[in-house]
Amino acid sequence: MNKAITLKDLATRLNMSVSTVSKALNNDVLISAITKERVKKLAEEWNYTPNEVARNFKLNKTFTVGLIIPNMLDQFYALAINGVEDIAATEKYNVIVSQSHENPEKEKRIVELMKRNRVDGLIIAITKETQDMTLFRKLESIGIPVVFFARPPKENSFDSVTADNESGAFEATDFLIKKGHKRIAHLMGPVSLEVSHIRFNGYKKALQKNSIFFDPDLVKVVTLTTKSTFKTMVELMKLKNPPTGVFAFKNYLSLDAIEYFKRNHPAKIKKVDFTGFGKLPLLQYLDKKPLASIDENSYQIGLEAARLLFKKIEDTNSGQHATPIQIKVPGKLVTH
Repeated sequence: MNKAITLKDLATRLNMSVSTVSKALNNDVLISAITKERVKKLAEEWNYTPNEVARNFKLNKTFTVGLIIPNMLDQFYALAINGVEDIAATEKYNVIVSQSHENPEKEKRIVELMKRNRVDGLIIAITKETQDMTLFRKLESIGIPVVFFARPPKENSFDSVTADNESGAFEATDFLIKKGHKRIAHLMGPVSLEVSHIRFNGYKKALQKNSIFFDPDLVKVVTLTTKSTFKTMVELMKLKNPPTGVFAFKNYLSLDAIEYFKRNHPAKIKKVDFTGFGKLPLLQYLDKKPLASIDENSYQIGLEAARLLFKKIEDTNSGQHATPIQIKVPGKLVTH
């Protein structure tokens, strides 16, 4: 195997110092055009490749950021990844993407691995069970900033970027009310997630604004699985006065609920209307779909999370310690 060409090899051949060769390759203004041309010509002839590892070590950077999401099959996270990667590219950074699959222990292992590989920063949507923030505080204490997105922790001491969840939940519920529904169920997300409570508050505020009695029997917590949604729909349909409208934490839950009706109450499927978070492209191909969706603008959330992280990386390098920032990205109601 041939030995890789080094700066020292180029410098020896050209009878120059290693420093001069390095500056010439990096277009230093103090190096003459003739010298730059000689150095670059030989570098091309010898197929010289810069040693990024050595460069990064010298700068005390890896030029990589970590991104941890629950599930890449969820379109929300797929679009958010695009936003993060677009900003990272402008900063000449690489993004390492990993999936926790809603497993807190796996999430911890991924974070530890990224810490050992010294990513320059981390963007994360925590699992539905993650409660302990100790690991993330340790990251920040050693100079690895963290930005939470989509699913912020309950404490306000961290930076986060989310959708405007309360406003979106209000709009989705209010839309059903304007369609004439007064018995509106809410498929609430896991209670361990702060965002579940925020969306629940938006749901309640829409009922209150329209002078509709809040019935706790119409609120059912789901675990984001099809089995849990089916079980919840059984309970709702057994009520003496079952719902005619359903506001779902996510529209994936709406699709599960619609499938429940297809299998168990096909005659009633046209009598129940749905809204939920998540504008899914596949909805356009379905005969029965939610009446409306909250488009969370996940790509923009990814952009904002990355912008915030790089600001934190810059602040960390300069020794600044800014107060935590919580950004809410406006969404919009989209009818189908």
